[in-house]
Amino acid sequence: MLIGFKVKNFRSFKYLQHFSLLAGKVRNNENHIIEIGKHKILKFSGMFGANGSGKSNFVLALSMVQTIINKGINSLINNLYYRGSEILKNEDSYFEYEIALNDKLYSYGFEINIFKKEIMSEWLIDMSKNTEKVIFERDLKKNLSNTDLKKTNSIFSNCLFEMKNNRTELFLKEIIRRISMSKNEDEFFNEIFNVYKFLMFDMIIVKPQTHKLFDIDYYKKKDNILKILKALDINITDIDNEKTDIKNIQAKLPDNVFVDLMHDIDLMTSRFNKISCTLRIENDLYTIKKMSDGTYDVNTLKFKHKNSVSSFGTYEESDGTIRILELIDILLSKNKLFLIDELDSSLHPILVEGLLKIFLKSNNSNQLIITTHELKTLDFDLVRRDEIWFAEKSEDGDSRIYSLEEFKDVARFDRRIDKAYMEGRFGAIANINTDYEN
Repeated sequence: MLIGFKVKNFRSFKYLQHFSLLAGKVRNNENHIIEIGKHKILKFSGMFGANGSGKSNFVLALSMVQTIINKGINSLINNLYYRGSEILKNEDSYFEYEIALNDKLYSYGFEINIFKKEIMSEWLIDMSKNTEKVIFERDLKKNLSNTDLKKTNSIFSNCLFEMKNNRTELFLKEIIRRISMSKNEDEFFNEIFNVYKFLMFDMIIVKPQTHKLFDIDYYKKKDNILKILKALDINITDIDNEKTDIKNIQAKLPDNVFVDLMHDIDLMTSRFNKISCTLRIENDLYTIKKMSDGTYDVNTLKFKHKNSVSSFGTYEESDGTIRILELIDILLSKNKLFLIDELDSSLHPILVEGLLKIFLKSNNSNQLIITTHELKTLDFDLVRRDEIWFAEKSEDGDSRIYSLEEFKDVARFDRRIDKAYMEGRFGAIANINTDYEN
């Protein structure tokens, strides 16, 4: 689970921003809390703000680790630093993920010089006890690498030594690559694998313009999916499989993306013991299963509607139905973090509210972070005060994020929060000049 996230000098974020999912002292909706050790962690958070306030930049910042691992640091546009100050072009950008996994707490992060496209530092720290334990750290400015682990594996030691001057690849990616190539199953690597799995596979960022791999089989889960679709008043009565070929997927992706995808599927079906998974490319959904002979059993999903004999492809469904299909995993999986930018996109307000109600009443251990403009979610009957965050951009153009907890006196439980927000009590709204004349 995600406990918190920090970012600095990235797009509209000039100063260090700290987002937290640690529960406050709010007493309502206590079923929204998941306890890990002594820590109470929220399973939901919604971020509000005007257009251009930094909400989407926040999601992009959280996805940076996936971007660098999947595409490499050279794929970054070299002006993603905060451009309101020319000095910051030469300053490092900071990304840190605070994570709770298997009753342990970790900090994983890195600093990069975006303009030069170079990794400047990287670390993974066990924060479970009062004394922090460095699993690995690299300081590229000083050409140093280090670990507090007294016993290490030779693959790990060699990789850490050889990576101390490497400014183009993250150690986290390279050590996983070497372990996978060697097929080493030493328990020493479990912590590193768990962190990697969370950041790469369990932190799911839904972007309609990209492909995404889900470690569930939509066809095998169709009974549960159909129940949810019925509850949300979506007119789909059955889900079918239609045989296709892996070459059809390959034809839709660049060669390097396809190679990485196959690596991810192999990793999920071997190290993480997933029998099959679902792939979304644009508006198509595929189920993929790796067979014992190394080939792939690939099917495309088809949907039947009430009073219709024919089946329909995903691409034939409405934008709202496709949106629900790509979000439905938040109700089916476990121990995942979902990041949804503009949850209300293509969805009716009542559907947004209904989806959130089902999620928040469920007993699963998923987390959901959304950005939204939907005021129906600003309701203390639905959410907690410490689950509501805002993004606001200053006159100088830099964004800050802050919690509704900062307005305890104003945000009383007997107040209509949506009305107070629209009145500007919490900031983070657009200032419209209605007297403008052309």
